[in-house]
Order: sequence, then structure tokens, then C-alpha cells
Amino acid sequence: MEQKQINLSALRQSFEKLAENNWALAADVFAPDFCAKLAQECQKLYSEGELKKASIGPTGNKLTAAEIRGDFTLWLDEGNSSLQKEFLKCLDIIREELNQFFFMGLKRVESHFAFYPPEAGYDKHIDNPRGASHRKITFVLYLNESWQKDHGGELSLYNPEKPDELLARVEPHLGQLIFFRSELFPHQVEKSFNPRLSLTGWFRDDAL
Repeated sequence: MEQKQINLSALRQSFEKLAENNWALAADVFAPDFCAKLAQECQKLYSEGELKKASIGPTGNKLTAAEIRGDFTLWLDEGNSSLQKEFLKCLDIIREELNQFFFMGLKRVESHFAFYPPEAGYDKHIDNPRGASHRKITFVLYLNESWQKDHGGELSLYNPEKPDELLARVEPHLGQLIFFRSELFPHQVEKSFNPRLSLTGWFRDDAL
């Protein structure tokens, strides 16, 4: 079932861009109806209070700071819903494809829903915290139907060599998927003026 949710041809084309630029954007890797179901689930879980205020900082010293990071998250695991399990199986297929294409030795993936209420964003940061290196590839799958430009909420991606130089600004339309090397790219979520939904995660080379 999960393979029907992924367009492997589009995925492999995005890997060619990832190999060339260390980041890639694709609009048709996941089936639109699958993305819509994931969006409905994220919205439902947020309305039920299942998503919790996201924290920042290293494990053991985490804190919440809405002025830096304003999203609410729920980590996906095997105990969650059948839809989330199906998405995790899709991620495992992508992990295997990444290993075949890049010989990366990726062993697992972690992922969470992210819900940004209006006026929320996430300041510029790099996904591998200082001293950590196990997150190799970051991905974000956007889950926003009927997104308008004035809603804001773009992902701004910056040049690793010149961190103030903007490389790309990605609008979070339903089904839009971005990959990038976790250790390289400073990035930030611009302030959103509409609820902003996504699934975010990392392909890692460490075992549990």
C-alpha cells in the first residue's frame, strides 16, 4: 500500500538535484490524497490538544521560547495511528532509496507533525546541534491546502558559505517536499499568518 503513496520516479529525480546542490525540492513525490489525509490528521490532533509546544536546546536542557520557535509538535512512532504508521513505512522506503543512491548508511528516521498557529515562526538555525552529527538529511512535507502568498510561512534556506545570503524561499503548499543536508544549511520558518501544517524529520545514521 505505502508504495502507491510514493512516486519513485519523482523521488529519484529529486535525489539528482540533492546530489548536485545538497538540497532539492519536489512537488509530486507523495500522492495528493495521502497528503490531504495527513493534513486532516494533523489538524484533528492539534484541536484535541495532542500536539505540544515545541522546545529548543540540547537533550536534558530543553526550554520553550515562543519568540524563537512557535510550533506545536507530535512525534510519530509505532504506537500511533494506522495513517502515521503508513507514512513511517513510506519514510523507510525513502531511507532505503537514499542509501542506494548515496551509500549513506542511514539506519533510521525520526519525524513529527508541526503545527504553526498564526503569528508563529522559527528563527534561523541548523538542524544538527553543536557536537551532534547523526542527522544527515532533513525533510519537510507541507500539508497546507489552498495556501496563499500573503499567508507567509515560507521556509527560507540560506547559503552555508554565506549564512546571510538567501538561496531559496519555499512556500508550504500541500505536497511540496524539500530535502537538504542537515549539517549544512541555516534555515528559518517565516512568520505565518494562517495555520501552517507540515511533517518534518531527519534521516539518521545512528541506531536507536
